[in-house]
Amino acid sequence: MSPGARWAIAAGAALVWAVVRATDGEVVNGGGWSAFAEFWTTIVRPETSAEFLRLTIDAAATTLALAILGTALAVAIGVVAAPLLAERTSPRPVRRFVRALLTVPRGVHEVIWAILLAEVLGFDPWVGIIAIGLPFGAISAKVFAETIDETDPAAYERLRSLGAGRLAALVYGIVPTIRGELTSFGFYRLECAIRSAAVLGVIGVGGLGFQLDLSFESLRYDEIWTLIVALMLLSGSADWLSGRLRRRARDGRSTVERERRVLASGLAATAFAIGASWLWLAPDAGLIGSERTRDRFVGLVDDLVPPRLGPGGWSELIGATVDTIAMAVIALAIAVSLGLLVALRAARPVGRTADSIGPGSRITGWGLRLLLLLWRAVPAPIWAFLLVLVLFPGVWPGAVALGIYNAGVVGRLFAEVIEERDPGPSDRLQALGAPAIIRTLYATIPTAAGRLVSIALYRSEVIVRETVVVGVVGAGGLGQLINEHRAARDLAATAGAVLAMIALAALIDVVSARIRCDLRPDRTVTVRRSTRRRRALAVS
Repeated sequence: MSPGARWAIAAGAALVWAVVRATDGEVVNGGGWSAFAEFWTTIVRPETSAEFLRLTIDAAATTLALAILGTALAVAIGVVAAPLLAERTSPRPVRRFVRALLTVPRGVHEVIWAILLAEVLGFDPWVGIIAIGLPFGAISAKVFAETIDETDPAAYERLRSLGAGRLAALVYGIVPTIRGELTSFGFYRLECAIRSAAVLGVIGVGGLGFQLDLSFESLRYDEIWTLIVALMLLSGSADWLSGRLRRRARDGRSTVERERRVLASGLAATAFAIGASWLWLAPDAGLIGSERTRDRFVGLVDDLVPPRLGPGGWSELIGATVDTIAMAVIALAIAVSLGLLVALRAARPVGRTADSIGPGSRITGWGLRLLLLLWRAVPAPIWAFLLVLVLFPGVWPGAVALGIYNAGVVGRLFAEVIEERDPGPSDRLQALGAPAIIRTLYATIPTAAGRLVSIALYRSEVIVRETVVVGVVGAGGLGQLINEHRAARDLAATAGAVLAMIALAALIDVVSARIRCDLRPDRTVTVRRSTRRRRALAVS
């Protein structure tokens, strides 16, 4: 039996186990269907009063400003740490130390960082900025380091042979060739940061997520749809901008002079955006180094260390961990299934211009891409809030909420992979008169299967960490346990549950790495990953 078949059987068995685990008790709440239906029928009459629109614009500006400053911090961390992580520019002891140093920021979800930071900084805008910047910075450092290592080393080695130091050789020999990739990745992280800023709003940081939480608590569905449209506009605009920059980076027709003009205008726009965001949020510049902050930080460390079990002991922690695994398995199955089904129709036909695509196909494609945008623009806790109307609290509402949210993310990435596949096999089957379903099953999916599986595996690691964000609405698992300990002000037990989450995420990382190794066609060959694939693997 091939490794792929063995892992497929194991995945099927894991899904069956997860469904059985999640269905231990009542699942569907029949009394909530009227409220659920009312939410969806309100889509045609969102709140459009002048006062609420002003509130929505202010909240959107706060979300965008948090995302911009958080992304700026993340890119700064990535730029500083990447040369220390890259094999080409850093000695092994330094690489190992920096890699270990960045493990925790990358492994802890930004919601956890925000909860801990709020204990020290209150609800100053610094909480959202740092909560986004730390984990995204660790991810950016990893991606930037991989980009450095995968770049043609000729110019770098030539400068080194002439006596240039590692940093100078990096700046003048490598950076000019990867500048476009780093820029496009930075804007992609901005798109992710907008979604993260919305999630942080649900726990009190402010912005659109905070307003969504208030509207859900009062069941004002018309307000919710207005806020959702604002989120979609923000996320869609960032998506469009990052996509345009990626296409520009791949365009080999750009002249040096044009690149310089684009870089200069981009730097000016970035500086303006950072300055405007700083003025809008007005974070307390003296708060970080103040004596009050230092005292609170020392007190937080005393409360967190040493971590311990909660009142329920090991049985409570193990049960929550098992529920988290079941939630992640079901969420991944939903995300991959929905994402693939939509992506197959949302993807633009390979090798065809926009003019050659019929109006029906264009409308369908735009509609499905808009659906993917809706799924990923609405934060997972909001989906969970909605689902607990019709599903009893537990694993299922959290799993379905994470599945819908992540279907929007992986669906978009799947569509990009399908658009970039080799069109030859599909064209040959079409020439033989094969119907669309046969071309999809025997040409489209097989030619893109490797990258589709890679994206799904990497997304599984993210989903495990994201289970914490649906715990705030009683969706079960370690996320709910962390929220309960935090509400009880038992920070040592909170730290114990967070460590269990980190350990589980590390275990999933190991398992997914093993699966990728077994499924690689030639295990002795290291395949250079494209910029798009690096971005897909690092998505959060």
